[in-house]
Amino acid sequence: MNRVILKACLIGKEPLRYTLNGVAICSCKLAYEGQVKEAGILRKLKFSTECVALGSVAEQLNQEELGSDLSITGFLVPSSPRTSKLVVHITEYKKGV
Repeated sequence: MNRVILKACLIGKEPLRYTLNGVAICSCKLAYEGQVKEAGILRKLKFSTECVALGSVAEQLNQEELGSDLSITGFLVPSSPRTSKLVVHITEYKKGV
């Protein structure tokens, strides 16, 4: 199963664009800072990740202000067929964490 659930802050957003078929695309960047427990040890994490939303989710996400806390659900996809860099495709989100 390929599923991502993340609570993060919206720190970047490109202008809304559309595919040739008229599907809205919103590319954005999310930042996470927090702690997780791994093997009984508390780890501090701080990272940012590239994200993409399509359709109505893209149109809604485009309305969010930078600095908004979001709880997102999605899946991971390579950014292109020739790279191992992953991008989160957002399928749904809620404002606030």
